[in-house]
Amino acid sequence: MGSSRGVSLSARDLSTLRQEVADQLDVQRVDSEVNYFLRRELLATNERDPDAVNKRLDAIQEALSTEVEEFDRLLFGGSIAKHTYVEGLSDVDSLVILKDAALAERSPEEFRAEFARVLRARLKSGDVDDILIGHLAVTVRFRDGIELQLLPAVERGDSIAISSSDGSQWRTRINPRAFTDQLTAVNGANGGMVVPVIKLAKQVAASAIPEQHRPSGYLLEAIAAEAFARYQGPRTPKSMLSYLMRFASDRVKVPTPDPTGQSRNADDALGPAGSPTRQELARRLSAIADTMEKGRDVGDWRRLFE
Repeated sequence: MGSSRGVSLSARDLSTLRQEVADQLDVQRVDSEVNYFLRRELLATNERDPDAVNKRLDAIQEALSTEVEEFDRLLFGGSIAKHTYVEGLSDVDSLVILKDAALAERSPEEFRAEFARVLRARLKSGDVDDILIGHLAVTVRFRDGIELQLLPAVERGDSIAISSSDGSQWRTRINPRAFTDQLTAVNGANGGMVVPVIKLAKQVAASAIPEQHRPSGYLLEAIAAEAFARYQGPRTPKSMLSYLMRFASDRVKVPTPDPTGQSRNADDALGPAGSPTRQELARRLSAIADTMEKGRDVGDWRRLFE
């Protein structure tokens, strides 16, 4: 007749086991608290009413359609089109689509000058802080902080012609919808979590990185599209935001191609690969990722957003 013997644990083994269980419970508690905090941040972001931006664009469209003979329509670009807009943290780019004949008749430089003239005359002066003419776009700065960039463009099939880099001629083969479609696909493949995480990343960058070192919202979008193309981790705000910050801290060391083709890279302002500007941004993003990965309390995360 066989006999059975129970497994006995020493007091030291029991103490170690209890500590391991306590550590696991603590990790679960922090994860839960951080995810709750991040969801509340997203809720507050999504509740910010975009009606002010839409009203500004409506006023611009009315002015241009009335006075610019070649005007066709406004086509949203930037964060509005990709649903990653965060009030106060995102640029609003809009392509001013012109009729086909505009390519042969007038230069983009002439259209920018006309846009500025019309908008200065027709927009309410009390609402506008400044209207600036750049190499590619006319920038309208409103007194409430909204800034709109208007790029003259002509649609040609699947591509769009915009101004050359020196502002004097039309150039072709940009496709802003391609990046919107790419990001939409990546977002869908990750349970709709990529767009919310991009919004959170923009908030963290604005809070934790000084303006002169801060990555643009567009760069964060382009990097996120790469980062989550093959993501296999948990689909929670905490896990995905931590992953994006760590991925970005390495990715910014070299240029990120512009997904729309509007320029060679989405981050030309950061200089060539390994530039001091890139190294400084990489250091700051790495520090944020360290806080997210090693933080033992929701307070560590809350401070990143303050």
